[in-house]
Amino acid sequence: MALQIISKTAADAWIPEIWAQEILTRLRANIVLARIVRRDYSDQVAQRGDQVNITVPMTLSAFDVGDTGTQNVTLTTKSVTLNKFKHVPIRVDDLALAQAAPNILEDLTGAAARALTEAIETDLFALYTAASGNVGTAGSDVTAAVIRQAKRLLDDAKAPQTDRYLVLSPKDHIALMGDSNLAVFFAQANPETIRQGILPNLYGFQVAMSQLVPVVTGTPNTTYNLALHRDALALVTRPLPAPMDGTPSVVVADSESGLSFRMTMNYDVLGKHHTISVDILYGVAAIRPELLLQVRA
Repeated sequence: MALQIISKTAADAWIPEIWAQEILTRLRANIVLARIVRRDYSDQVAQRGDQVNITVPMTLSAFDVGDTGTQNVTLTTKSVTLNKFKHVPIRVDDLALAQAAPNILEDLTGAAARALTEAIETDLFALYTAASGNVGTAGSDVTAAVIRQAKRLLDDAKAPQTDRYLVLSPKDHIALMGDSNLAVFFAQANPETIRQGILPNLYGFQVAMSQLVPVVTGTPNTTYNLALHRDALALVTRPLPAPMDGTPSVVVADSESGLSFRMTMNYDVLGKHHTISVDILYGVAAIRPELLLQVRA
């Protein structure tokens, strides 16, 4: 039987680094809340259950010149436990691979990235229960007046004027686009963004949409949109160690997105299939809940 030569292009599809880079690119594109919140990144390898301490900004007082009084500086930290260990296992049989379309790499990495994204985003959105306050009414749509109320509460909490975000469900994102009280503003400010289905900044908030905004079933249902400053929530990830048995793997620690994940790959000679696993270790916490509001609808 003649020797079968595998082209470099075909072989590249099973190099872990290539898969990992594809997944990273798609993760960056898909995350919403994880991109907004405070992210802590380190190349220190960690284990499940480890804690990371994040320093919370302190408050100091100003004194009259000549006053001999002093004030003690005490650093306050909030702990984030790395207790979220998620993985996406993928098995690709040789028969399926032979019959698959050429873009199988693109399809599988896209699906893996979406699964990891939903896991991270869902855990971050679950922190809505830690919010210090709320605006809006369950069963209604978000309006311009509700957003102004959220701005007022964050102003009262002395939240910085920059890095404020409003994350809305698809329902409320559309409702806000159709708010008659904002029609003139939309027409004059940046009509092109509305034509593209994007909301411009409103009342100091950068506006984003996510399909993962929590909705709690009831009478009526309650949608928990979020208004927050980026310092309200934290996402911490840490690299995982490479397998000790020599299994092909790559660990990606991305300083741009604050994400770190591990990808391993092996081939079962007898079973005739590849097994790919993408896993991530992370933790989330509300480190400054006074800067987080529920925007109910």
